[in-house]
Order: sequence, then structure tokens, then C-alpha cells
Amino acid sequence: MRARVILYNSENDAILLIHRLKNGRDYWVIPGGGAKGNETPVETAIREIDEELSIQLKPADLTYLFEYKNQENEHFFYAEMPFIAVPEISGEEKERSNNLNVYQPSWVAVKELTKINLMPPEIAAKILNLI
Repeated sequence: MRARVILYNSENDAILLIHRLKNGRDYWVIPGGGAKGNETPVETAIREIDEELSIQLKPADLTYLFEYKNQENEHFFYAEMPFIAVPEISGEEKERSNNLNVYQPSWVAVKELTKINLMPPEIAAKILNLI
């Protein structure tokens, strides 16, 4: 099981994504990751956002949006972000970063979501229908 959080800022109508350059591939992902132990989707989402971006969320900050069924069943949450500064990547992602494996957080305007290589591809349309 994986959990991801769509971090939305209404001031700039944008969501915080992770730009990935890995083994010659150029794509974007919604922050989040895999569960550890018996974590619930909410616990996984909160831990992953803290580890990756040093953003502390509480369960009350999260709104459950949908489950994306693939090999790992990904749970998507939504949270409003009051700031527009781009956080630095941290945790395991920072440790794994190098010239061939880049993790770069960036705000992406909602209107641009269908123009970037957001993975998985079906997620952009779902987000546009929900925000």
C-alpha cells in the first residue's frame, strides 16, 4: 500500500509535485510513498510527507480523495498548504539524489497538469476534476 498527498496552494492555484529525472526518464510524481509495518494510509501519508519534504501534517489536515488500484493500491489525499515557498527534499530521497537520480520539489499550476509527464498518467485528469 502506498499513500500520496496532493498539497494544494490556493494563492497560486498550484500543487506541490516532485520532478524526477531518473535513468534518462523525465517525469513528475505526487509526494508520498509506501507503508511501513501496519501503518494505515493516513499514517503513511503523514510520515512520508514529513520524511520527504519536512512538512508536518495532522490527520485532520487530510481529506481522502480516492484509491488508485495498481500493483500497490495507492491512496490519494488532499491537504491545503498556506505557504508558497518550495521545500527542500529530505530523508531517503535526499540521500539517494545524484546527477542521475534527481528529486526536485516544485509548485506546478493546476492548469499545467495535463502538459507535464505526471505519473501515473491518469492522475492529472482525476486531480482536475477534484480541485
